[in-house]
Amino acid sequence: MKHSCLCIIFSILCLVSCKNGEEENFYPNVVTEFATIRTDASGTMKELTTDDEHTYTIKNPQTGYKKDYSYRAVCGFIPDGQVVTLYHLTAAYLLCDSTELACEPDPIKVTSIWKSGRYINMHLSPLTQGGTQYWGYRVDEVSDGIAHLSLHHRQNDDPLSYTQTVYASLSMDELETIPAGTDIVLHIKTFSGEQVWTFKKP
Repeated sequence: MKHSCLCIIFSILCLVSCKNGEEENFYPNVVTEFATIRTDASGTMKELTTDDEHTYTIKNPQTGYKKDYSYRAVCGFIPDGQVVTLYHLTAAYLLCDSTELACEPDPIKVTSIWKSGRYINMHLSPLTQGGTQYWGYRVDEVSDGIAHLSLHHRQNDDPLSYTQTVYASLSMDELETIPAGTDIVLHIKTFSGEQVWTFKKP
């Protein structure tokens, strides 16, 4: 998948809302997690792959997306053997390398961060007034089995107003120059100071 140096946020769309003709019912068996959605040559959703690398065929695929493309998303689905039924799916951003941009990151609110398979997944809560913000990741230093990375967030003069939920992932496979087994130390500038999370690159 191709990316620009910084991923644009706040253009987040709900990719699909599948209700099967019902209102906002509660589905007790729905699994909600990060996953990768792949489309076919017609732009129709074809497969869903979870972070534990289990791939399902999508029973109720949606059309009108980029052809032969992979989307990162937070998915709500019910698995049935090798098939899943999608109930909701919200876009997540796959962070791209913005190391070449040397500007200081702006602070952001972090709700949660965790490692899942070969991804570092993030639930972030930026403050916005509806403007466009940007982020990526920066490789700051690699030495002695430790790689220091920073979340590169740019507020872009968007006023600090209300909180919006944003999902993002950092693929550790994209860190090609960093060997497996290296400690990935992720630094994020928040409103209460810098916070740090450490993960092992698989």
